[in-house]
Amino acid sequence: MFKHIKDDWKKLRQSEPGHRFQDRYERRHSNGSNWKKFWGPVMIGIGLLVVGFGILLLVIPGPGWVTITLGLALIAGESLILAKILDVLELVIRKLLGKQRMG
Repeated sequence: MFKHIKDDWKKLRQSEPGHRFQDRYERRHSNGSNWKKFWGPVMIGIGLLVVGFGILLLVIPGPGWVTITLGLALIAGESLILAKILDVLELVIRKLLGKQRMG
């Protein structure tokens, strides 16, 4: 299981900015197995918990925004709309920070 997570992270980092999350969504949904039908709602639930935890971390010292971003990335693997939003936000943030390629 950890190898799968590591491979998924590596592919996410290697994708082009502006397409990372949509590419991840497509990879996750390219095989319509019943197993993925089970894990989709589970990943959304885990993502929501991580976002909620990140919001708590905003109130106390800690990596709140990083945690929220991780939770949103988990949900984006199951939501094409959120994947598109995160891809656009990545490009906006890169432009504001003046970075061409992260990773």
